[in-house]
Amino acid sequence: TKNNAMKFTLNWLKKYTDIDGLSPEQLGEQLTMLGLEVDAILPLYQELSDLKTGLVVSAERHPDADKLTLCQVQIGEETHQIVCGAPNVREGLAVVVALPGTVLPGDFKIKKSKIRGVASAGMICSERELGLSNEHDGIMELPEGTEHGQSFITAMGLEDTFVEVDLTPNRPDCASVIGTAREVAGILRKPLNLPVRDAVIKNTSTDFEVEVESSELCPRYAGRLIKNVTIGQSPWWLKKHLLSIGLRPINNIVDITNL
Repeated sequence: TKNNAMKFTLNWLKKYTDIDGLSPEQLGEQLTMLGLEVDAILPLYQELSDLKTGLVVSAERHPDADKLTLCQVQIGEETHQIVCGAPNVREGLAVVVALPGTVLPGDFKIKKSKIRGVASAGMICSERELGLSNEHDGIMELPEGTEHGQSFITAMGLEDTFVEVDLTPNRPDCASVIGTAREVAGILRKPLNLPVRDAVIKNTSTDFEVEVESSELCPRYAGRLIKNVTIGQSPWWLKKHLLSIGLRPINNIVDITNL
């Protein structure tokens, strides 16, 4: 009987072992030979491949609407006039743009339009419109210095391949990306690169105690108190990992636990 599925991406796996030169299909064959049943190997974010990065070079109030902004957005050699209703749009912001003809997730086709009498050639996108989160309070803000005119998925490192493996109950060692990477590294005779090695926690916490009531069922339980944590948005690298396997980023505490 199948126990559970393990989901990861090739870029995530590459953090822990060298798989360069191995095609996704070849990796799938190797995983199968290891006794791990490969359910899916899929390129990610193909539905976002037409989106471009842009730079808001000017942002002025719409002449006939207080809550709309008339933007000039530079995308490569061209500048496009786009009307935007987001409160966070401003001059100098790097943004994601869907130009006319682009089809967004949910079969939403972008067309040239007039908004309150002003021509608008495209849409500046929020994370929700891209299917990346439920965030819809404003448009997606790309890191400062993001080059305009690029493919959005290339600029943000989203080009990747998703892999789903079914695990049988006797393979809990592969129920993590590092565990799967250990197997792949072994069959390829490559080193395993662990993110943390030989970490030593020097000070022990005395603010709380853990009492194990059934040492046979739970031989060891470790706990640690971490203080002065500010809850907020996770960095992009962390959001990207979670999004790639179908998890929605929530905040840094929830996200690091999911990671």
